[in-house]
Amino acid sequence: MTGTISIGRAVVQGTPGQGTYDLVVTAPETITIANGHASQTRYDTVWLVAYDKLYDTSGQTLAAVVYQQGTPGSGVPPTAPTTGTAYMRLWDIQVPSGASAGSPPNWVGGGLLTDRRVFSVSLGGIHPGSDAGAGAYGGQYRDNAATGAMERWDGTSWVPWSSALRGIAPGTLTTGSYTGQWRDGAIGLQRWSGSAWGPGLGEWQTYVPTWTASVTAPGVGGGSLTSRWCRVGRMITWVGSLILGAGSNGGTGLWSMSLPVQAANTGVLQTGTCDYVAAGDNEYLGLVQIGPGATTAGFVVKTTANAQSTGGVSNTIPVAASVNTRLHWAVTYEAAS
Repeated sequence: MTGTISIGRAVVQGTPGQGTYDLVVTAPETITIANGHASQTRYDTVWLVAYDKLYDTSGQTLAAVVYQQGTPGSGVPPTAPTTGTAYMRLWDIQVPSGASAGSPPNWVGGGLLTDRRVFSVSLGGIHPGSDAGAGAYGGQYRDNAATGAMERWDGTSWVPWSSALRGIAPGTLTTGSYTGQWRDGAIGLQRWSGSAWGPGLGEWQTYVPTWTASVTAPGVGGGSLTSRWCRVGRMITWVGSLILGAGSNGGTGLWSMSLPVQAANTGVLQTGTCDYVAAGDNEYLGLVQIGPGATTAGFVVKTTANAQSTGGVSNTIPVAASVNTRLHWAVTYEAAS
């Protein structure tokens, strides 16, 4: 099995006493890959080596492309060429068991070739690769073709450029760099929580609230209970609907619904609108109320035409709950966080 190393040039680092070597491959170099082991995978390496008899035991002064077999079953490629003190790892080659010229593997499509070249640029230049190598200095930039993002070396890792500038990252950024980072999502801006990207800014989400009563628990039964909400900063907009059906149970006592996000404890009662519709009876208008720091919302409606007649919605107020009784609400409130 054979491979070809194309022309190119590199700066190869030797020991501190040696310094660097400027090497050039002026014509394609052919390498011969040994047959695979009978039963174990092997990892081989292609090196670019600067032999210098003043510093190593090679006995020659020469630049060479060197192919080196790994140890079958070790799971790792060679750590250094057998001879030479100034070298650069070009490629790692995974050789499957049983591979041969008569039965070669799919080198490229099978992901068996790993590019280990580390690209260099002049001071202030933009690194043109996505390799795993470290940056040359804090503040170096690279154009990562694998992610489609510009990245900056912060001295420890490559960080998306928008993170470094506290800007808005592109939607292709799969993992945030810090809690509170924003990226351009499919619907709107998304915030990195430290472990996941939150919904887009202003993106509506489905939420099934918990329906409770102050004395005994109610049950939806054959009815339906649904709501939707969205947030912009700490502003939460929430709409919902409860429709009683066959087998529904209104429980006993005042009704309440759990909030999608806890309310801010500002000392202010936050209100929205609601209406209670009893089939064949009437439509009772009122308010949905959220107390300071609350995790649930309550409902107050007009019970008669009398100006002072209001009551908290329950299994009996404003009328007895029955099939097709409906409660709808909409409210905007301030979230605790």
